[in-house]
Amino acid sequence: MTSLISRIRPRKKPAWQIVAPLILVLFLAVGWSVYWLTASTKAMAVVDQVLAREKARGLEITCTDRSIGGYPFKFLLDCTRLKITRQTPFGEINLTASRLVAVVRAYDFNHIIAELYGPFELTSGRKRNSDGKVVEVRKLFFGNAGTVTSSLILQDQALKETTVVIRDLTGTLVDYSSQYAPQDIATDLKEAVISIRTTSDTSKPIGDYEAAGVVKNLVLVGGSANFQSDKGARLDDVAMRIKLSDAPYKFSGKPLDWLRAWKANNGEAQITEFNATSGALKLKGKGQFNLDYRGRVQGVLKTRMIGLDSVIKRLVASGKIREKDAELGMIAINLLGNPGTDGVKIALRAKKGKVYFGPFKIARLKPLFDQ
Repeated sequence: MTSLISRIRPRKKPAWQIVAPLILVLFLAVGWSVYWLTASTKAMAVVDQVLAREKARGLEITCTDRSIGGYPFKFLLDCTRLKITRQTPFGEINLTASRLVAVVRAYDFNHIIAELYGPFELTSGRKRNSDGKVVEVRKLFFGNAGTVTSSLILQDQALKETTVVIRDLTGTLVDYSSQYAPQDIATDLKEAVISIRTTSDTSKPIGDYEAAGVVKNLVLVGGSANFQSDKGARLDDVAMRIKLSDAPYKFSGKPLDWLRAWKANNGEAQITEFNATSGALKLKGKGQFNLDYRGRVQGVLKTRMIGLDSVIKRLVASGKIREKDAELGMIAINLLGNPGTDGVKIALRAKKGKVYFGPFKIARLKPLFDQ
């Protein structure tokens, strides 16, 4: 009977079979903690190296307070009261934001997610060579709401794919186009999504990129934006897709150096899709452009526009185009633009630093490169 009961009763496991898994888990936890602490220290050192390198190239990034967290499965860099300063040939550009949060998974350093929080302020100015004081500071934009989220994927230490999302951005854009005094333009942006990805092998020095952008519900009121109506300008939605050929993959210089390298490679941008809607105004187009020897955009965007008459009338009413020029221009458009029920064909051209909308000269372009 005793032997039968002992066979039925569950046997007790040896103590080592119970303790061993606990010890193993404990060792793994301690080992992972040591790895995380070591890696986080190295991550902060890498951040300092990157900041020092970029400062030497004219881009300075500072934080009032900086910390790293995210234990156990990610590294979270928290930067409060962010300030980004870029030195350019045209002066100093400053961007400030209340907070920047960047996240990297502990097991995947090739994917970085960052989020920027308002309020934002963008200014520009020049420095005197003698005493270093900033003069002629211009406030370009200031906003009290909105977030900017960015996802960055790397491959072979080169950009593979990035997506930037801007949501609920409200603020004031300062318009300096007036010859009298700067004018404020109230801005309200519901959403903008910009994606850039490589379409060829990133291990090579140059290749192709594809960029796509979507803007939804953008309203501008005041300043030059009021040429459309007293209620300002409104874009219901804009969608664009561009292919950049012969662009550098790995480049450690300044942004202008990247553009110079792209120009040297005879790079070209093809606009394969462009659709915009603003009330009754609809615009569709395709085109291509590149850079001239001074870094100015040159090329053509061939469009088909519905509602052109109303746009020209608003430009005349705002003083952007003279009435006589508008009459002659509309005659030329009707003769050459193939008007029809589905709209008017009209080209947006950039050549020798000037931008033409059909027969109308509407803007001048500043050169990016030194002569």
